[in-house]
Order: sequence, then C-alpha cells, then structure tokens
Amino acid sequence: MATHVGVLDHGRLVQFGPPREVYEQPVSLYAAARLGQPRINIVPASLFPAPPARAAHIGLRPEHIRLGQGEESLVNRVERLGDQTRLHLSFRGQSIVVVVVEPHTALRSGDIVKIEPVAPLYFDADGARLI
Repeated sequence: MATHVGVLDHGRLVQFGPPREVYEQPVSLYAAARLGQPRINIVPASLFPAPPARAAHIGLRPEHIRLGQGEESLVNRVERLGDQTRLHLSFRGQSIVVVVVEPHTALRSGDIVKIEPVAPLYFDADGARLI
C-alpha cells in the first residue's frame, strides 16, 4: 500500500494522508466508507446512548464493537474466514452490523450477544466528522 492516499469525492480531494490515519481519523462519512474490510458500520446516532449534539450517524469499525457488555443483539450469520470470524448482527432494527471476533468463537446464528461501541466515530447529517 502507498505511504499516502487521497480520497476523492466526485473529483474533489476530501482527505489526504497515510492510510492508517485516513482509516482511523476520517474527516467525513464518505472518507470513512472508502477504507476497511469489512466496511465500517454506519448506524443512526440514536441507536446508542449519549451521542454528541448534532450527531446523526455513528461509524463503528467492526473491530471497535466490544462483545459481552451493552445492548442485546441477535446473531444473524457467522462467517468463519480462518484467521477471523465475522458476526452479522441485527441491532435495534439494523441488520447490517458486522463485528470481528476471534476465529474459534462458539457463537451461532440465533444467539443473543451484547454489544458496546469502542472508539465510535460521529458524523453530522451532512456526513462531516464531529469528533
């Protein structure tokens, strides 16, 4: 990978920097969605308690969702990939939440797990990063 990457939105440079910096500190929802596999989870800010003022969306990288505490979620699908396992969850009507867990998890479809955001990214209604 390059030492620096640029994120273009309709031909306009919206962020430029080292890939790790763009991944961890995106300036917008658009930039956040351009790096990472699996993709960042984007959910309404109202799904978790105490979002900052003006927050419309929360961006949660799959590795930034902690299991075991927080709110109940339903495991829809378990995707075993060898070095990691991805859980596809339903959470408060959102069925797109993906969490990365250890490869040998015993969790199965239909199980209930508790999830809690760790290092959430907040965005306003226009997609600009708040904090």
